[in-house]
Amino acid sequence: MNRRSSNKAETLRSLIRMLVDASEVIIKQWDAEDQPYLPGPVTGQVPSHELFEARRIVLGACDMCADLVQDPLERLCEISLSFLPARALHIVAEARIFDILVEADPSLGMDIQDISHRTGINAGKLLRVLRCLCSLHIFAEVKPNRFANSSTSQAVVGNDPGGMSYTGSWKLPAILTHSVKTHSYSQRETAFQEAFQSDLTVFEYLQPERAETRRLESQTFSLAMVGLGQLNRASILVDYPFQLLDGTTIVDVGGGVGSMSLELAKKLPSTRFILQDSDHVLQQASTVWSQELPEAVRMGRVQFMSHDFFTAQPVKGAETYLLRYILHAWSDESCVTILKHLKDAMSHRSRILIADHVLHSTVESELLKSAPAPLPANYGVAHMYINMHDLNIMSLMNGMERTPDQWHALAERAGLVIARIWECRSSMCITEMRLSEDYQEGRGSKL
Repeated sequence: MNRRSSNKAETLRSLIRMLVDASEVIIKQWDAEDQPYLPGPVTGQVPSHELFEARRIVLGACDMCADLVQDPLERLCEISLSFLPARALHIVAEARIFDILVEADPSLGMDIQDISHRTGINAGKLLRVLRCLCSLHIFAEVKPNRFANSSTSQAVVGNDPGGMSYTGSWKLPAILTHSVKTHSYSQRETAFQEAFQSDLTVFEYLQPERAETRRLESQTFSLAMVGLGQLNRASILVDYPFQLLDGTTIVDVGGGVGSMSLELAKKLPSTRFILQDSDHVLQQASTVWSQELPEAVRMGRVQFMSHDFFTAQPVKGAETYLLRYILHAWSDESCVTILKHLKDAMSHRSRILIADHVLHSTVESELLKSAPAPLPANYGVAHMYINMHDLNIMSLMNGMERTPDQWHALAERAGLVIARIWECRSSMCITEMRLSEDYQEGRGSKL
C-alpha cells in the first residue's frame, strides 16, 4: 500500500470510528428520552451539548467519507446541480404536498395520480420531482408510485410555504404549476424559455449563427458537455465489451465531434466509424480527428456523414448504432421516431447501444442491482446526481432520464427489445436494444 492510499485508509478508519462513537452518543440520548420518536412539526427544542456535537460529527464524517470514496469529477458535477433539489423542494412546498400527504396511510402512501389531481401538476413530471426528494429521504415512496411523508417532510406540515420560496432565474416551478404547460413535453415550453424570455429551443439558441451574441452561453454549454463526457466515458468504455466489436462498423448517431468514437477507435484498430451530425458540427469533428487520430482519417476508418436522426437512417445493416446523450433530450414520441428509423435500417446482427442514464427509484427494479438493506434500492444519495440531471433536462428541454420500464416501453413501441442493461461504474448505463423478432423474452437482464 502506497503512502497516499495508506493515509486515505487511515483517515477513513478514523472517520468510521468517529461515526460509531458519535452514534452511540445519539442512541444514548434517544434511550434517555424513554419514548418513541414521533415525527411532527418543528418544535425548536434545543439539543444537549453532547447531542449537538454528536450530530455535527455524524453529518460531517458522513460527508467526508463521501468525499474520500466518491469519484472527484462525479462529486463536483453533483454539487454543481445541487440547486435542483432546492427547486424540487420549492415546487412541493408551493403545491403544499407535505399537507396533502398527511391524509395518506404511512404504510400505503398516496398514489401519484391522486397527488397530481390535487395539485394540478402533470403526474409524470411530479413523480420525478418526488423521487428526487425521496433519494434525500424528504419523502418516502412506500410502494411503486405511492408516496408518504417521511419524518423530515412531516416536520414542516402546516408551515407557510413562503418560507421555502427561493429567488433566482430558475423557472421550473412556474412551468410545473402552469395549467397548460405542466402537461407539455414540447422543447419550446420549458423553464429555459421562461428564464431567457425566448421562443427558441436550447439547440436553436446555441446555433453558430448566434454565437456572437451568445458566446458565453454557448461556451458554457459546450464545456458542460465535455465535462459530462469526461465524467462517464471511462466506465462506458470498460464496462461494455466493445472489444468484441473490433472489425465491425459503428454508426455514431448524433455523435457531435465523436469523442466517444475517437476513444473507441484507439482501442479497436480494425473498426470502421461513421460519425453522423449536422454539417457545422462535422467540420469541428474533422479538425478534432485530424489532430487526435490522423491515421484513422487518412485510412478512411472514420467517415463524416451529415444526417438528421429524425429522417431515415442511410446506413443499412451496420453492426452497431450508437446513441450517446441523445434520447434523454427528447419526448417519448420523438424517441420512438428516432428508434424506428434505426430499426428499419437494422439487420439481425445489428444492435442499438444507448449510452444514457437509467433512473432507479428507491423501489426495487428487477432490471437493476439493488442496494443491500437498510439502504434504499437506488443507494439513496448516491443516486442523487441522476435525479438532479433528470430535473435539469426537464428544465432545459422537457426531456427525461428514464427508468428500465420506460426504456422497455420505448423499445416495444419501436419494434425493439431490451437485450440487456449494462450498469457502468458511473452514473451511466448502456441499454442494448435488438430487433424484437430475434428475442423470445422482451425484457432485459441484470448484470
